[in-house]
Amino acid sequence: TEAAAGYARVRTPHIAKGKLYEQTGHLAHYQESMFPPMQLDGEEEYYLKPMNCPHHHQIFKGQPRSYRDLPIRLAEYGHCYRYEDSGALFGLMRVRSLCMNDAHIYCSEEQFEEEFIAVANMYLRYFDIFGIEKYVMRLSLHDPAELGKKYVDEPELWIKTEDMVRRAMQKAGCEFVEIEKEAAFYGPKIDFHIRDVLKRSWQCGTIQLDFSMPERFGLTYVGADGQKHTPVMIHRAVYGSLERFLGIIIEHFAGAFPLWLAPVQMLVI
Repeated sequence: TEAAAGYARVRTPHIAKGKLYEQTGHLAHYQESMFPPMQLDGEEEYYLKPMNCPHHHQIFKGQPRSYRDLPIRLAEYGHCYRYEDSGALFGLMRVRSLCMNDAHIYCSEEQFEEEFIAVANMYLRYFDIFGIEKYVMRLSLHDPAELGKKYVDEPELWIKTEDMVRRAMQKAGCEFVEIEKEAAFYGPKIDFHIRDVLKRSWQCGTIQLDFSMPERFGLTYVGADGQKHTPVMIHRAVYGSLERFLGIIIEHFAGAFPLWLAPVQMLVI
C-alpha cells in the first residue's frame, strides 16, 4: 500500500547524539518520556530515539530539493524507545520498546490538503481491511496558556495550521471531534481512537501537521521562483505502534482471526 502511494522505505539508527534532540525540541518538551542519556566519546551524550522524525529530516536535508521533487514521502518500520512509568505499562497496549509504521511527508503548502486527505483515506482503508468500525477521529488543538511551555510559541501559526487541518477533514467528509490541550508540541494533529471489546479507547493512529521542525532543521526546497522555501511536514503512523494495534486486533477478533490473518489457518483431524 505504501509503495503504491509513492513512499520510499528508509531505515535509521536506534541512537543519536543529544544535540539532535535539542534541535528538535524533544529534550525541552519530551525528556520525561525519554530514556536517560548514555555517555559516549568523552562528554558526548547519546539517547535511544523516542521518535523517527529527526532522522527522516536528516535524509531530506541530505541533498538539494526542488519543488519538482515534492511531495517527498519517507516511510519506516522504525523502533522507538520511551520510558513509560512502570505503572502505565500494560501488556501490548503500552510498552517501552515499540515499532512504529512511521512516515513523514514533505510538501508545499498548496499540496498539504491533498496529501492530508490521502493519508486519512489510507487509514480508513486499513480499518476496513481489519473490520474496525468503532473509532473516533479527534482533532487535537493547543492550549494558548501553555505557549512557550508545553507548545511552540507561535500563536499565529497555531491558528493557521489548526484551520488547515480542520478544512482538510471537512473536505474529506470525515466526522471528527475537537479536543483542546492535546496537540503535539510542534503542531495540531488528528488522532484515531479505537474502542476495544471492553469499550476502552486506545489511540492507534495519528496524522500530525508540523510547522516547527522543518524550520528548526533548516529544511528547504527551491521553488518555481528560484527562491528557497520551507516545506510543510506531515507525520503519519497508520497503526500507531504495531504492538498496540496487535493487542487491539487480538481482542477485536476475540482470538477468532479471519482466515487470511490466522497463524494456524487449518487443522486436519
